[in-house]
Amino acid sequence: MRHHQKIAIARLISDLIKSDDVICREEIALYNEIVDTFGISQDELYEAQCISLADSVGYISKMTVEEQKRIFSILKKAAYSDNSCVAKEALLLLTLKLTLNDHGGKYHLISSQISGWKNTEKYVMYIESDYMHTINEEIKQQYEAISNLLHLWKFEFIYIPNISKYCCELGREYLYDIIRYMNPRLSTEMLDNLYDRLTHITTESYTRDYLTNTCHASLFHDILPSLLINVGVSHVPCNVLQNDSCFVNFLTIRLENETNSVINEIRRFLDEYELYITEPEYHRPMRGKNMFKYHGFYKHLFDFLARQHTNGEENSILIDIPARRIWMRGIEIQMSGTQLATYVFILHQTFCTHYGGLVKAGQHNPLSHRDVERLGKVYHAICNLFRETPITEKRSYMDDVTNIRGYIARIRTAVSHHIDVQDVSYYYPKDSADKSMYQITIDPTKVRIKDSYGECLFTDFKLWESIK
Repeated sequence: MRHHQKIAIARLISDLIKSDDVICREEIALYNEIVDTFGISQDELYEAQCISLADSVGYISKMTVEEQKRIFSILKKAAYSDNSCVAKEALLLLTLKLTLNDHGGKYHLISSQISGWKNTEKYVMYIESDYMHTINEEIKQQYEAISNLLHLWKFEFIYIPNISKYCCELGREYLYDIIRYMNPRLSTEMLDNLYDRLTHITTESYTRDYLTNTCHASLFHDILPSLLINVGVSHVPCNVLQNDSCFVNFLTIRLENETNSVINEIRRFLDEYELYITEPEYHRPMRGKNMFKYHGFYKHLFDFLARQHTNGEENSILIDIPARRIWMRGIEIQMSGTQLATYVFILHQTFCTHYGGLVKAGQHNPLSHRDVERLGKVYHAICNLFRETPITEKRSYMDDVTNIRGYIARIRTAVSHHIDVQDVSYYYPKDSADKSMYQITIDPTKVRIKDSYGECLFTDFKLWESIK
């Protein structure tokens, strides 16, 4: 058996054992038996923690039908080793069965590595990259029937236009109060923008913008009408990657453009799901007054919209000199005046000089007297924009170097608190490739500065001409 097939088996059995959050003696015994049977080494067990479930299934799908059946039989034995197969185990087994036996391209398993994901709720969502009238009309007419059918098995049905409608029904004033409560630093412009997004989001925009950008899967940008099912997560230990993370696993089921395609496909899926699960928990939804849902998928969607992932036009910075504030994506990032000045200083050195960043000064990179004078002149001029007391001309820039390093660490912490992990590196100062300078890599056309005369592009600010 090939190396990549061994690590695929190790990933699959590990995910199955961990899926119900309980590891029993029988599962560990079976795990050890599988490791011995397939000759899986400790290094291969370690590597298995870094590959996704989708990659694992891809490797297994290239094996012979007999080998696939043997592996599936072993996994099924592991799932039932404690004499029960709970929801998460049943979902994983069914996903493997559907994808391994799919010869028409109807089923796809997608694994996306997302840091900090905590959404483990079961849901079925309708997605499309282009509007399909027939299917949308079916969902609108049979929404209650579809929802109730899924709710019986504790799945939530998510139809994006209904979320938009739900937000509208809450009322502008109530929704504004909720948004302000959750993020009091949001600017008025950003508040209006977020309300607009929550009340006008469509399935197409959600599929193209959110799923493509957040999950880094190009498949979502041009996908046929499908059902998207959250089938669990595959954990990646923090000793494997720099940050504790996980692969989020999604099963997509392509829908045909025919009558009752959604409800018929859901019935087929649930019929097979019922064959695996041994302890079904029948559930009926509670109906009540309109309340803002801030959990599970709804929280994830709100956080995405609030953080402005949808397109580059909103990935912006505004530096307000009179107010001594900085806004990133419409959210105020709290910094002291000196921290803000240091941030602006690095932006200036990155965008307005041929150096392309703030040259570091230290034991291994001594600055010439001319460089010290040049950097000091610029830094002190920028600091004076955000200070009540001007800096004395006698102060040397070298006196500031150590403090600047400390400010950068605090700036990174402040920015990371408000900007998502996958985008934070565009906003905070980071080391250049050769570690000789600090740089901020955001597009300079997205950075604006505001003074008593109004707003302009950061690179057009006239003060920079006098301090070159």
